[in-house]
Amino acid sequence: MKDPWNPINEELREWAFDTEALWPTQDFDLAVGELYLSEIILELASNNSCPKQSFFLKCAYLIVGDAVRTDYHTESKENVIEFLKQAEKTGNIHLLEFVEHSKELISNPSKFDYDQWCDGGLAYAQFKS
Repeated sequence: MKDPWNPINEELREWAFDTEALWPTQDFDLAVGELYLSEIILELASNNSCPKQSFFLKCAYLIVGDAVRTDYHTESKENVIEFLKQAEKTGNIHLLEFVEHSKELISNPSKFDYDQWCDGGLAYAQFKS
């Protein structure tokens, strides 16, 4: 990956399917958890055969959690709502659960929990047996 802080879709796809690849940099989730990468995030988070599916789901939670936590200073509420609509369209069970959690948080921002939303708690819980 040329610049892990500015990854391109092809690099993310390649990394996502390389089972041996480690995170390209510390806090890589912060580099990827950006709305401008929403298309690739949703593509890989909805792909049940992607070895790093949970990472991309974590990035989706991070986007919404950080937006709510900052009272929509990182991303506008309108853009977050549009992101949720796109996530819902995938029909993927993990993303549908993410959308449900996100709508609850948007309605009740006081329920924000950093560990759950920004540190992967909700995302990784979906993949535990």
